[in-house]
Amino acid sequence: MSAKPLISVNMCVYRPHPVYFREAVQSILNQTFENFELVIVEDPSEVDGRELISDVLGDRRIRYIHNDLRTGLIAQRNQALNESKADWVAILDADDVAVPTRLETQWRFIQEKPQVSVLGSWIEIINENGESVGIRRYPQHHQDIARTMRRYNPIAQPAVFLHRNTALSVGGYQGEAYVEDFHLWCRLLKQGCTFANIPDTLTRYRVHSGGATKTTHLRHVLQNTIRIKRDNFGGEMNFADKARLIAERLLLLLPPQWVYKLFCLLTFQTRK
Repeated sequence: MSAKPLISVNMCVYRPHPVYFREAVQSILNQTFENFELVIVEDPSEVDGRELISDVLGDRRIRYIHNDLRTGLIAQRNQALNESKADWVAILDADDVAVPTRLETQWRFIQEKPQVSVLGSWIEIINENGESVGIRRYPQHHQDIARTMRRYNPIAQPAVFLHRNTALSVGGYQGEAYVEDFHLWCRLLKQGCTFANIPDTLTRYRVHSGGATKTTHLRHVLQNTIRIKRDNFGGEMNFADKARLIAERLLLLLPPQWVYKLFCLLTFQTRK
């Protein structure tokens, strides 16, 4: 695209799923809001994502960057952020699905409330077959989101819509993989940025056997989430916040097959 788009959609890819990746890309191309670019950053693997979506690569809204070497998820996210031309960036993971009105809804919200720098939404959880299994609801307003950060991450990365330069001004994504988003939100909160969530399911979040943040990485996520909360909010926690922290530490002592279910019960309301 020659003209500057209003929104840059960032999608990072590694070992893309032949079905889910196509669905993710197509869900962006089918948006009711048309003034966007889709910036795809792929790290090399045994599967080349370009072959999976070869029929749509001619779409002028797609900018496909294929790295020669593996850089890692955090580097990919920062690469996409730096490559983006728009002032506003929407994130979608390569196995999730954006509802057709997602970009339009988030863009309209920002026009009405320009003080917001980080905008999320509720997410619908889907299984491997694309069937709905629940909803994750997050607090809507800034003060509630700020309080909730002392307990868990209340901004869903695959549903987020953020001001590009604001994110870059604090160094973009940092820390450990799979908690790099929470790390960024905490730094932005400390810088005085305003957060919000739209109380509607604008992203369909897929839980499947190949998903990176299920049981295989959950201990890593829990350990680093505890560290991030301690570093950022250690002196601000109330009794309930500290109780949550203790519960998460106890989770680390349980068998792996129990951890994921209990973690979800502690963190999310998943029933409709």
